[in-house]
Amino acid sequence: MTEIGGLEAGEAGVQKKPPLVLMLVCAFLSVVFIRLGFLSLFFLAPLGYAVLACNSVWLPFFSTAAVNSGCLIIIRLFSRNSPGSYGNMLPEILYFLTLFLGFAWIMGDGRLRTAYRFVLACAAGTLMFLVYINSPNSVFYAVLRDLAEMSASVFANPSVAEAGRSVPQQMMTPERVLEMVDFILLRGGALASTALMFFINRRVSLNAVSFVKRQGRDQGLAAFFAPSFTIWAMTGSLAVILLTRMFRVEILEIMAWNVFVICAIIFFAQGAGILMYVLARRASFAVRIFISVLVVAAILSPVLNMFVIPAIIILGIVENWLPLRAPKQGPASTPGP
Repeated sequence: MTEIGGLEAGEAGVQKKPPLVLMLVCAFLSVVFIRLGFLSLFFLAPLGYAVLACNSVWLPFFSTAAVNSGCLIIIRLFSRNSPGSYGNMLPEILYFLTLFLGFAWIMGDGRLRTAYRFVLACAAGTLMFLVYINSPNSVFYAVLRDLAEMSASVFANPSVAEAGRSVPQQMMTPERVLEMVDFILLRGGALASTALMFFINRRVSLNAVSFVKRQGRDQGLAAFFAPSFTIWAMTGSLAVILLTRMFRVEILEIMAWNVFVICAIIFFAQGAGILMYVLARRASFAVRIFISVLVVAAILSPVLNMFVIPAIIILGIVENWLPLRAPKQGPASTPGP
């Protein structure tokens, strides 16, 4: 079966009955990771591990959602002076519930191809993220405004001559920085961030299950092929972007950008599948885990990811014309069920 990210729940699941202790431990780890700086990037991984280990979607989701919502309410009760203590509580809860449900669905439900589940979950998570950050007293924008003011202050350094810094000061105001962030988020930035978060956490979950259960197989991503229409959707969206920019139709431009980003995500998965295919044939299980960690680290690096991510996407696109993998059945461009 061609899937994004690895083993299906039935293949990785090892428990006939979901152990309550495991689900609660994973739920608390998810909540703790959210509030631990760098580890917040992996807050969905414990949930993914619970779904795979318990072979269940709903019980791990409900336990994680209940623990997160309860902790958030308690924190807000003791943080009355913080921005958005109460006004932003409901959108924040709904945002995390959407992420938990979408990720659990990606990890566990095999009735729909994982590529489509992945796209739908990313779209839902992105929509709730935009609602969350634009809600009253949004903590996100409070932090973002502080960062924007800090960035603007760099260009207002008094050590620079007044004539030399007047133009940067005028261009790099906090308001301009916020407008630029909104521009990027609406045109695929939010969608790409959600997809990257899901992708990384899925890889971490699958690697954790493989390590704990000593399962060396990881044929899902290595056997993934993009749907045959993806290249045409990407080409069409790019053409629409150029036309809507020319005629200033902003709504259609935003939609086209998000379609383009979705196609890029699919080709990123295909490119990553090529790498996993090569590793599966030429490297041991320990080496594959090590290289997977290196790839994740490169993707998260602010400098390296500008080269790594486009390179993987291009690799995935190239496979539309060059047979970089030799599938056992069917042509390379044929999507799985």
